Amino acid sequence: MFLWSSGADLEVLDQVPMEKNKFYGIGGTIVFTALMATFAGGYAFYTAFDDVYPSIFFGFFWGALIFNLDRYIVSSFGVGDGKKTISGQEMIEAAPRLMMAIILGLVISTPLELKLFESEINAEIKRLNDLTTQESEFNYTAQADSLAITFIKENQSIEEGIDLRRQELEVLRLKRNDAYDKYMCELNGTCGTGRPGEGPVFREAKENYINLNEEFKNMEASYGQLNEQDLQGIREKEGRINNLRDEARQKSASLRTEFESRNGLLARLEALGSLTDKDSSLWAAKWLVTILFVFIEIAPILFKMMTERGPYDDIIDYKKHQVKVRHMLLTSNLNEEVNTDVKINAEKSSQKLEAELLANRELLKTIALAQSEIAAAAIAKWKEGQIQKARDNPDGIITS
Repeated sequence: MFLWSSGADLEVLDQVPMEKNKFYGIGGTIVFTALMATFAGGYAFYTAFDDVYPSIFFGFFWGALIFNLDRYIVSSFGVGDGKKTISGQEMIEAAPRLMMAIILGLVISTPLELKLFESEINAEIKRLNDLTTQESEFNYTAQADSLAITFIKENQSIEEGIDLRRQELEVLRLKRNDAYDKYMCELNGTCGTGRPGEGPVFREAKENYINLNEEFKNMEASYGQLNEQDLQGIREKEGRINNLRDEARQKSASLRTEFESRNGLLARLEALGSLTDKDSSLWAAKWLVTILFVFIEIAPILFKMMTERGPYDDIIDYKKHQVKVRHMLLTSNLNEEVNTDVKINAEKSSQKLEAELLANRELLKTIALAQSEIAAAAIAKWKEGQIQKARDNPDGIITS
C-alpha cells in the first residue's frame, strides 16, 4: 500500500529491491497525511453540521481527495537533478507543487488546531457570547430607557398642565364661593349695607355670583374633559413604557438563547483568532502546529528533491526512452509507408501520362498525314481547274 501510494512502478521496484525503502517512506507520509486529513475533515463537518454519519462520509471523502492530490503531486515531480542538495532550479520546478502542498497543509491543520485547543476555544466562545449578549442587552435596555424617559418627561409636562388647571379651577371656585357669601349676607343684612332684602347691592352681588358660578361650571366641565384626555394619554404612555421594557427583555432573552447555541465552525475560528491575539504563547503553539502539518504535507516533495538518483530512476528512464524510441520508430515506419505510397501513385500517374502522350503523338501523325493527302488532292484539283481556265480565257488569267 505504501509503495503504491508513493506513485512508484511496482514492477520496476521488484527489479531493484534496495530502492523500496525510499518509496516506502514517501508513500507512508502520503498515507498518514491522508489519515490526518480524514480526521480533520470529519471533525470540521461535525462541528459545522453536528451530524455523525455525514461527518464520517465527508471525512473519508476528504481524506481520499487529499490522498489523490498528494500522490499526484509527488509522482508527477520526477527525481529532480538526482543530487542530495536542493538546487534553485529544482525549487523553481517544484514551486507550483510546493504551493499546492502548503495550501493543503494549512487546510488540514486548521480543524485539528480547533480540536487541540477545544477547551480554551469553548471558554473563549462563552466569553465572547456573554460579552456580545451583554452589549446587545444593554443596547436594547438603553433604547427602551431612553424612550421611557422621553415618555415620563411628556407625562410630567401633562401632569403639570393638569395641576395648573386644577389650581385655576380652585381659584375660580373660591371666588365663586366668596361671591355667594357676599350675596347671601347682603340678603340677610349681615354685611355690606346692613339692610336685609333685595336691594341694588344685593342684585349686583347676586348677578356677580351667577356669572362666576356659570364660569366655574363651564371651566369645570372643560377642564374635566381635558384632564380625562390627558390622563388617558398618560396611561397610554405608561403602557408603551411597559411594552418597551417587556420587548427589551424578550429580545435580550432571545439573543442570549441564540448566542448560547452559537458554537459552529465560524465561531470557533473567531474564538481561536481572539485567543491568539491575546496570548502570545497560544499564538506560537498554534503556528507551530500549522508549520508541522505544512512540513508533513511538503515532506514527500522535499524528499524527492533530496533523493539521489538510483537504479530505479535509471530503469524508468530506460523504459521511457524505449517507449519514446519505439514510438519514433513507428512514426518513421508510418512515414516511410506513406512516402512509398506517394511514390507509387506518382509513378503510376507518370506512366499513365507517358502512355497518353505517346498515343496522342501517333494520332497527331495520322492527322498530319491525312491533312497532307487532302491538301495534295485539293491542289491537284485546283491545278486542273486553273489549266482549263487558261485554255478557255488566257487573257483573264494573265490579268488576274
